[in-house]
Amino acid sequence: MLEWQLGEYAARPEPLTPARTEAELGCEAMAADAANPPLWVIEVPKPLRLWASTGPFPSPELTTTRALISVQAMSDTGPGDVLACGPALSVELAPGRYALRGRVRSAQYTESGVPPGIDGFAYRISELADRACPTDLATRGIHDWDGQFPFTVDTDLDLNADGKRDVRVEYQPGFMNPGTRLLVKEEYPRCLRVVADLPARLRPLPTRKHGFSDLRLGFWRLHPVDGFGGRMVIEYDGKYDASTSAYDVNRFVRCRDGYPGESPAADRERERLCERWLRSNDDSAVPYELVERWLGVPAYRDRLENPTELAGTRATALLRALDAEGVRWQYGAVRACEPRAGERAWVFGLELHAEHDPPQAWSREAFVVVRQPRGQPARVSAVLDASPCPLADVPSDLESFVDAWLEKPWTEARSAASGSPGLRAQHLRLQRARAAERIELADVSGCATPPHAPAWLWTARIPAPPALAEYMSSTPTYLVIRRSAGGFVVDSSTEVRPPHCSS
Repeated sequence: MLEWQLGEYAARPEPLTPARTEAELGCEAMAADAANPPLWVIEVPKPLRLWASTGPFPSPELTTTRALISVQAMSDTGPGDVLACGPALSVELAPGRYALRGRVRSAQYTESGVPPGIDGFAYRISELADRACPTDLATRGIHDWDGQFPFTVDTDLDLNADGKRDVRVEYQPGFMNPGTRLLVKEEYPRCLRVVADLPARLRPLPTRKHGFSDLRLGFWRLHPVDGFGGRMVIEYDGKYDASTSAYDVNRFVRCRDGYPGESPAADRERERLCERWLRSNDDSAVPYELVERWLGVPAYRDRLENPTELAGTRATALLRALDAEGVRWQYGAVRACEPRAGERAWVFGLELHAEHDPPQAWSREAFVVVRQPRGQPARVSAVLDASPCPLADVPSDLESFVDAWLEKPWTEARSAASGSPGLRAQHLRLQRARAAERIELADVSGCATPPHAPAWLWTARIPAPPALAEYMSSTPTYLVIRRSAGGFVVDSSTEVRPPHCSS
């Protein structure tokens, strides 16, 4: 029996019943289940109103998990009518007993077997005239770290200029990371809609797009350059996208040192390297959300890509398995491929779990390819059995080639170098550092490239200039190396790890 007190907001933590396939998710499917014992039963002594919600309601762009709750009358002669069903409901109840059922659908796999994102539902039984939206709904799913980092709820914003005070929740999604959830007020029974939920501090700006305030997003992260460490505040513009009903992480703005040190020059250098790295190699640009929505939400696929591009049997078979066969998935390796002709590409390796696989086992793999021509949105373009840009295996003689190349004077070394700008100066810099025994580390790894055109990355670390050495780590230098008719050629040099050569 579901316990309640009149007018009091409450929540059930038990997971909703998983829908293994699309056919099992829906109000008709739950109505057909009416003869089975319900998870919860409510008994009311007089006419009252039941409000129930699986929310707050994220934009479809923020989640691929969908959930429903239903209310069914019960009697001594058998199950009665389903009175209400949906992600949020408000229904008048006559005196009697009522069954509540819930369903949740997610194609992703978790070790516990519980779909991510929805635990139970929120509810309230109140007088018939009570249609107040509970602000408590805004904090569903947010914990307070056992009281160490309590969340705060503010209603000091009007994000969409409709005259209603919207809700901002500041919390800690991780020990060292602040987070913010923004919700706009909607009509009862939906009440609150999530427009942003990010591990960042959010600051409204005095500009608007489609009626919504623009934001400045500040993410606390480790310094992106290998080996630097230390906390950086990485800022982006956040603009509201009316087509997705949510805020997007937009243009990268700047890096700020989260904990400035005793040397302003070292702080500026750390910020400069952070900004240069992010302008060419920003993980936030990897289209995880696009792939997750394409895999998990059939109703949104036509909005995300051109279906004719994915008419192949592999794509059809993958989506059929996810939608109708109870197959779940989790990410394997996700890699950026080498940019070609103004186009970026990523390959998302998927580990596919059949219904009867053990919890930590998976039956087969699939590789989802996403392409983004310059100036255009990213689109899912193919599903393959193997990655089109696997990491190249490192030849055993590659490191000795680089060692020999650095020993030669430039007049001889340039025969094994491309015409890339700056290679001559970098060769001299590395040669001097090597002669002075100032190269701290050398490593060779593969890059994600087509099998017929492999590439590798040689990495060295050189100590900071003496004036900064006390305050900052040594900086990496990278050489990209390719095959040539005579063996190898040094293709380019950079102080920023190329995205397709990241592990």
